[in-house]
Amino acid sequence: MKRNAALLIGILMILGSVAVHAQMGGFTGPQVFGQVPAGFAGQQGFGFMGTMGPVSVAQVTQTFPNKAQAVMRGYIVQQVANDRYIFRDATGDILIKIKHDRWWGLSVGPNDLVEIGGELKREKNMWIKYFDAKNIRLAP
Repeated sequence: MKRNAALLIGILMILGSVAVHAQMGGFTGPQVFGQVPAGFAGQQGFGFMGTMGPVSVAQVTQTFPNKAQAVMRGYIVQQVANDRYIFRDATGDILIKIKHDRWWGLSVGPNDLVEIGGELKREKNMWIKYFDAKNIRLAP
């Protein structure tokens, strides 16, 4: 009897987590897994990173050091892996990482202007690895 009750509770917990996960939102545009376009390596450089508003992809990739925090405004144009996306603004593209729990129920398509706050992640040799999104929202 206890075994059946435990099994029933386990099944209900799994079904409940699936329902919550389905309401989390996410990217609704094209998905091309395993194909990250070339040109995502930035240039070495350092610069002031205390900005008051959104900065461009070019500023982030060309002047920001590792672990610099920024807010960018643009479009998520393509999903290339489970939590990896191509983010684009008028100055260029950057690979971004958005964990599933960062969407907060927001659904975004390639035509939706968004603001993404996060942190630039660089390899030891200072080439860009990706922009790690900490929060995402529709741009005002």
